[in-house]
Amino acid sequence: MTLKSHRRMRISAKFGALRDLWPAILAGVIVIVSCSAVATRGVIATAGGSDQKAFHLPSVVYLRDAYPEIDIAEMRTATGPLYHMLVAAPSRLFHLTVPQMQIAGSFFGAVLVTLAVWFSRKISNSYHRVLAVAPLLFSAYFWESSLWMLTDDTANLFAFGAFLIIMSGTDTRRQITSGLLIAAEIATRQTFVWTIAPVCASTLYALRSSPIAERIFALTRLSAPGLIVLSFLIISWGGLTPPAGRGNAASISPAAISFAFAQTGVFAIPIVIALVDGNSVDKRTRFAAIVGIVVALPAILFPTSPTTPPDDSRRGGAIWSIASISPNIMNRSLLLIALAFFGGAAATILYFELSRQLAILLATGLFSVALVSVAVSQLFQKYFEIPISLFAVIAIVSLYSAGRIVRNWPLLLLAVLQASVTIGIVAIPILRSWS
Repeated sequence: MTLKSHRRMRISAKFGALRDLWPAILAGVIVIVSCSAVATRGVIATAGGSDQKAFHLPSVVYLRDAYPEIDIAEMRTATGPLYHMLVAAPSRLFHLTVPQMQIAGSFFGAVLVTLAVWFSRKISNSYHRVLAVAPLLFSAYFWESSLWMLTDDTANLFAFGAFLIIMSGTDTRRQITSGLLIAAEIATRQTFVWTIAPVCASTLYALRSSPIAERIFALTRLSAPGLIVLSFLIISWGGLTPPAGRGNAASISPAAISFAFAQTGVFAIPIVIALVDGNSVDKRTRFAAIVGIVVALPAILFPTSPTTPPDDSRRGGAIWSIASISPNIMNRSLLLIALAFFGGAAATILYFELSRQLAILLATGLFSVALVSVAVSQLFQKYFEIPISLFAVIAIVSLYSAGRIVRNWPLLLLAVLQASVTIGIVAIPILRSWS
């Protein structure tokens, strides 16, 4: 190969990388511009705007004004302090106004969607790339956390980064980096301790032929930083949440497992329809049905009918809204039971269609989200949707890249559903506020 041809190949590779990167950057810019429009107009709409006003903005202002004599137990939220610290630091340094702080907070949502679109670069077809990232990009709860000062996008950004790093390899450097990202997400939302399980399980599978000592060191690198952070928070707060947020840990939610799989069904069912043929489904029907029954069982044994204010343990979001007008028997939602069953069955079929390491990561992650949520008294849909939408993005990108998707219309319907909910929950309230 001549020097000239080698230089031509390097230039071509650089342009190829830029061609893959610009849609991701554009997606991030759209998020920041959208937040700027909302923030500069002073729009406080939806539950996201209310949470910013009542909890997150006061916490950022407290950290900014009290520095360096801060006490994280004095914060008015139920979450970890990292997001608020990351917004308070530039606010103090550059004397930011409230709209400017809000725009600074949107940076994390912008990076999250940028990372998701960049991850989809493996898909050559632009239409398919849009369908792959639509579960996240069109999520109402992603947009709420981007437009207003909430911690959801930030915690999910760190979690997504930890997943992508450990999916790319399990060497020591990646283990340490993934472990630090897990620590960051726990410092942002302590409930994200759930991410330790899928990352460790996936790594153990990748290192299944390695010596036991190497596997123990790997688990330590992945879990120790996050567990240290969680221990520090618990000691500082005197419990699992700051004193102001104790209400969200005052009771448990046994129905959380069923609700998590009901939410999973919204994403997994279209993916399975897009993926499999009749013969593939028949091979897994019995086992998938067993899993569906198991994950639907909590919704049968425990109350799952939607609640009304002031009881906010089971309300908020499309699933609870539809369940409130659907049949309920003995305080059990038939819709939630059915959706949990089909969600568990679809997730099981999907498990066997993915590569084993990826399947372990996603399955362990889903069960971990469900189990950790049992300890939270409020089953808000936003706690589940963004992590599960990230699982969906990872699965769809993998399947498209492998040429496994045989029909696109189910994924298009999923994108339309997500967009429709976002228009109803986010866009229309914003437009009403403007008018």
